[in-house]
Amino acid sequence: MDRVKTAGVLVTLLMFPAGLAAQPAPPALATARAHYEDATINAVTFRSADAFFPTEPVAAGARAAKLPRAPKTLASTVKLGEGSFAFDEALQRTYTNALLVMKDGAIVDERYLNGGAADDRYMSWSMAKSIVSILVGIAIDKGQIKSVDEPIDRYVPETRGTAYEGVSIEHLLMMRDGTSYTEQVESGQSTLERIKKRATYGNNTNFTDLSGLDLTRAHPPGSKFLYSTLTSTLLGRLVEEASGLSLAAFTEKHLWKPAGMEAPGYWVLDNPAPKGRAVGGGAFNATLRDYGRIGQMMLDGGRANGRQIVSKAWVEKSTRYPGTTSVMPGAPRGYGYQWWTMLGTDRYEAIGIHGQFLSIDPKTRTVIVKLSYWPDKGGRQLNLDTFALFDAIRAEVGK
Repeated sequence: MDRVKTAGVLVTLLMFPAGLAAQPAPPALATARAHYEDATINAVTFRSADAFFPTEPVAAGARAAKLPRAPKTLASTVKLGEGSFAFDEALQRTYTNALLVMKDGAIVDERYLNGGAADDRYMSWSMAKSIVSILVGIAIDKGQIKSVDEPIDRYVPETRGTAYEGVSIEHLLMMRDGTSYTEQVESGQSTLERIKKRATYGNNTNFTDLSGLDLTRAHPPGSKFLYSTLTSTLLGRLVEEASGLSLAAFTEKHLWKPAGMEAPGYWVLDNPAPKGRAVGGGAFNATLRDYGRIGQMMLDGGRANGRQIVSKAWVEKSTRYPGTTSVMPGAPRGYGYQWWTMLGTDRYEAIGIHGQFLSIDPKTRTVIVKLSYWPDKGGRQLNLDTFALFDAIRAEVGK
C-alpha cells in the first residue's frame, strides 16, 4: 500500500510538473459537461464536442482520397421488433444522426439528420478505442513498440506501482487487464464516472492519473474480459510515450494525412493545454465520410490512398477473436484488439456507447457508419434494431 501511495504522488508530479498545477474548470462549465450526454440535447452536442471540452486538432492533408459514388436505393422497409417500418422511419426509431453506406469503396448512400452536415465532426465515443488499436499497430510496425507481450509499465509511468504493473500490452488490447476497474455499476459510482468527474468535467487531474482510484488486481491478467475506457486511454498514452508525440500529432502524421482524410479531426483532451492529454478511450471526433475511410482502410487490409498505413498482419490480428464463447452475456460477441467481432461471421465493428457504429463486413465488402444519439447508454432492443437495420442494408446492397 505504501508503494502504491508513493507511486500516486510520483504520478501526480509527472503529470503536473512545476508551473502546470491543476486549474479546475469553472463550476458552470463542469456542470455543462456533466450534461453533455443528456437525451434532450445529444443530437446536437454529439457533433459539438469542441464547444464543451478542450481539444487538439488532427489536420488533414492537401488532397483527400477520393470516394466514388454508386448510389442505390436501400431497403424500402425494415423489420424492427414486431413491426415493419419504412427505411426513413427505421433511421428515426434507431436515433440516427448520420448514416454512410459503402460498397467496394464507393458511397452507396449518405445522409445527415437533425440539422447535421457533411463537415460536422461527430463524437466517436468508444469507436475511438478501435482507432487507438490502429495507432498501436502503426507504432509496432515502426518499431516504436517492440511487442504486445511487453508490460505496459515499460512505457507508461502512470502504471508503475499500480494494479496495471506487469500487465502485458496484449492483455490491455483484449480488455483482460485483471484490475478491479468498473465501467458501469447498478448503484453507486463506477470507476469511469469518478474519473470523468475529476478529469474531463472538472479538469483536476488527467484521465490516466491512477492515484486515489484504489484499483487492485482482481483477476489474473488475461483470464477475464473487462471492458474499460481507462484501459484504452492507457493504450493511447502508450502510443504517446513510445513515439514522443501527442496522440493527436501521431494520428495526424501516421494515419490522417497519409490515409487521405478529407477534413480535420480532433481529440478531446482531459484538460486544457499544455497539460491536457487525449482521452483515447472514447473521444475522437471526425466527419462521417472520414470514419468511412477508416473502415475502408481496414477492409482493404490496412491500405489507403495508395499506401500501406498499418500492416495487413495487424489488421487481421486485431479484428479476430481467438475464443469461441461470447464475451457479452446475451449477445454473440467476441473481442479482438479493441475491435468487437460477431461470432460465426468475419464481421467486426467499432462501437460507441450511444449507438455509434463502424461496421465492416468482408463477406459483402461493405462498410456502414451509423452515428446515433441514443437516449441512454445502449440497450438490448436498440442494439437488435440496429443489427436488423444493417442486415436489411447489406441484403439490398448485395443484390
